Amino acid sequence: MHKPRTVDGILKKIKEKAATREYLYRGEPEHYQEKPYYGKVSSNFYRIFLDDRNRNFDVNAEYFNIEELQTAVLSVSKQFSRKPISELERLSEIQYYGGKTNLIDFTRDYLIALFMACDGSPDEDGRIILQKKKLMEPYIQEPYEPINRVIAQKSVFVRHPDGFIQPNDDDIINIRSDLKQSMLIHLRYSHDISVETIYNDIQGFVKDQKNHTQFYKTIYEGLVQKQKGDTGNG
Repeated sequence: MHKPRTVDGILKKIKEKAATREYLYRGEPEHYQEKPYYGKVSSNFYRIFLDDRNRNFDVNAEYFNIEELQTAVLSVSKQFSRKPISELERLSEIQYYGGKTNLIDFTRDYLIALFMACDGSPDEDGRIILQKKKLMEPYIQEPYEPINRVIAQKSVFVRHPDGFIQPNDDDIINIRSDLKQSMLIHLRYSHDISVETIYNDIQGFVKDQKNHTQFYKTIYEGLVQKQKGDTGNG
């Protein structure tokens, strides 16, 4: 695992790999080395069955088949949609609205992966996972009629039949927690990559809104003071 100690060091290391144009990228705000993840890059659907509360599921059992489980979920989901759409389009919609699928989000742009690795878990080291396109080719699925956010994030889905990928240490670049804020500043001012450009839809606004409660309180207090001042001037 590469562990650069500066923002410039991270950018240099990832640029060296990116120059070959061989990779897809994924940014994660933590390393997830602890049980039950053990460093796997997994779909959010697979992670359901790792939850201790779901002890009836053994993901290591020979009979465990996450694709069969997803097919069952898709069958149920059809009851909530009036229009006939392809399986990938339905999965893309579920993923977009925060549902659980066996699609793992990757991006073609390492700068976007860097943003994802830094935008969250400020006290934890993040990581960039690089996967060679050639190795992932059987599992790559392009988003169907991509929406704004998919376009902005240059997204591509990896649909692995195991529900996860176990990356090699050589294909992981560590993002130290104390460098996350500096990296986000660099991405915003040097590459125009920020919450507003990455989550460029109403869901992004709602996500960002949750982080600005104090900001709204300040606006309210300012309006109250203005109203009091206007009344006094009357």
